[in-house]
Amino acid sequence: MSIRHVLKTVAVACGATAGTAVLMLGLGSGVAGASSLVSGDGNTTLSTTGTPTPGTPYDSGQKLVVSVIGNSTLSTANLLATSTPGCTSASSCSGNYNVEECEDPGGNPANLPTTAAGCEAATDNVLSSWSSTGALTLSGTKSFKVWDLPNAALGPPTMTAGTGLCDTDPNQCVLGIFAANPQSANGFAFPHLFSAPFQVTEGDGLNTGDQPGDGTAPAVAATSPSLSTVSANLATVAADGVDTSM
Repeated sequence: MSIRHVLKTVAVACGATAGTAVLMLGLGSGVAGASSLVSGDGNTTLSTTGTPTPGTPYDSGQKLVVSVIGNSTLSTANLLATSTPGCTSASSCSGNYNVEECEDPGGNPANLPTTAAGCEAATDNVLSSWSSTGALTLSGTKSFKVWDLPNAALGPPTMTAGTGLCDTDPNQCVLGIFAANPQSANGFAFPHLFSAPFQVTEGDGLNTGDQPGDGTAPAVAATSPSLSTVSANLATVAADGVDTSM
């Protein structure tokens, strides 16, 4: 475990803010035991594969199925209307969506990034072409690989705004789905969507995703006074170390 990871804040709450994201177990991926996080607008679903451990962050290197339903934001009609690079007419409108990991401290919509410095270019997945409906799916060999950030395996970070971290609470992240590349084509000026916020951990540091989670973290239960093992009648110890209660 790296020193950086040890210094990071320990997760104590679910990464999905109430009203912003919905966690569904066994839905979205078609795989028994899988779970899904759905964005507040209902457009984007992040689904695990296999059987993740409930109430645990994603593991760095874990692969996710990204599904975006038909929507007016990413439709080619809107890309044309907003003069998105590569879309100059109804008959000449082709390109690929850029899906990147971006920071969202606290999992709060108010903290979503507004510039390319809030996303990590090395995570860019461009394996889905624009569609007339705005729908897309990244699955199988096209699945999105989620990372604990910053990560030495990706080289120098481009996500340098704010905390620059994708980790556990309060360093949640999202996936940004952009019609234009955030870094090289000013993607934030053109249509884009964000997924639900999630948490991720470096795990064993190998970035293999071999300890898959569901992207959340368990809430810490309050300790019941009746279960406390600490006695209320403690001996008073003097400053010189001598017990004066005898």
